Amino acid sequence: MEIGLYHLKYPFRKMIGFLLPLFSEVNPNKISWSLVPIGAITAVAYIFAPKMPILYLVGALLILTRMVVGTLDGLIAVKFNKSSPKGEMINRITPEICDILLMIALVYATPTHFILGITALGMCWAVTFFGLIGIVAGKKIQSVGPVGQTDRIVALGIFSILQFLSLTNHWGHNFITFFFIWVVVGSLLTIALRINRNFRQL
Repeated sequence: MEIGLYHLKYPFRKMIGFLLPLFSEVNPNKISWSLVPIGAITAVAYIFAPKMPILYLVGALLILTRMVVGTLDGLIAVKFNKSSPKGEMINRITPEICDILLMIALVYATPTHFILGITALGMCWAVTFFGLIGIVAGKKIQSVGPVGQTDRIVALGIFSILQFLSLTNHWGHNFITFFFIWVVVGSLLTIALRINRNFRQL
């Protein structure tokens, strides 16, 4: 049984497949690198969001944009036979840069829960690390778990909308703090599942 949203990338690819003709002449690596400025703008939005709640909605929209762009690069590479080892590396590097920028921005914008935020940041790194360790034994990357990269950004989009509603309706709840808690707790399960999967492949 697969736990997590990663496997939903296949129906998501079909959903955005209509965009492919628009990018037939575009180098997929350029699409991959475009994730970095999107990630930087998203991070800036979250830094200022506590004082301008509407930016939480902007952040959620930018996250959706990132998901579309991050899926398009691989689709373009496969559809138009533009895959390359360099492209594979760039496709792995750019989302990680975006995640680092985003998590740092969230920690900076939530100073009252600094330690929790830093812990969540470290757990994000650990989840990625334990997903990749199978490569040293010639095995495939593991994406199982409830707090994989895809799961985190989808969850942050949802928590961001809730945070906007909380601030504008005076609910008194900090949903970004709840996001940190979800990341920390869920990452423990995710890491355990990935370690188990990696050793089961041996």
